[in-house]
Amino acid sequence: MNRNPHDRGITLIELVVVLAVFALIATMSLQALSGTLRQRDRLLALEAETADITLALTLLRADLQAAAPLVFHPPNAPAQSALTVLAGGQGMALSVSGRFDVTRVGGAGLGRVIWRLQDGNLTRQSWPTLIPATAAQQSPVVVMARGITGFELRRLTPDLHWQTGPDVNAGAGSSHLPRAINVILDSATLGRISTLVGYP
Repeated sequence: MNRNPHDRGITLIELVVVLAVFALIATMSLQALSGTLRQRDRLLALEAETADITLALTLLRADLQAAAPLVFHPPNAPAQSALTVLAGGQGMALSVSGRFDVTRVGGAGLGRVIWRLQDGNLTRQSWPTLIPATAAQQSPVVVMARGITGFELRRLTPDLHWQTGPDVNAGAGSSHLPRAINVILDSATLGRISTLVGYP
């Protein structure tokens, strides 16, 4: 059998070089894949947080648009104004109307909603009527958005000045609503988000 002197095969050094190049390419591909997966996880988390905040803002805006100049009468407590700023300015309670009422307890869909910032969570709670018979009628607290670092409520007064904090001129049990309400939320990832609703 005659062998061609040029058919000598591959040497051990050539094999080691090929394996080293293959290992380098595999390592780089794995790092790129790991980076892509980490980026995908971050984007999915951001998408979920954005969806939660979008839903919360949509419901908050709907509540603000449904605001009614009606006093709220909680059971065994003094009457509350149509708009009440919670202690420390970390939320609000608002009388609302025009909601569909399945139970017919509230008559014309009247109720009370409470938005509160607590431990980085924006929560919502509601009463199905403006004159509840018992505290048991209050709904459970629902977390609407996480990662919220600030809550600010501003009211537009009749003389067109923006004010924060409780309305000292309204008094307890007032049915007064301001000319507009501006709620500003601070999100850890999305920054400042504002929603503004005016009233006739």
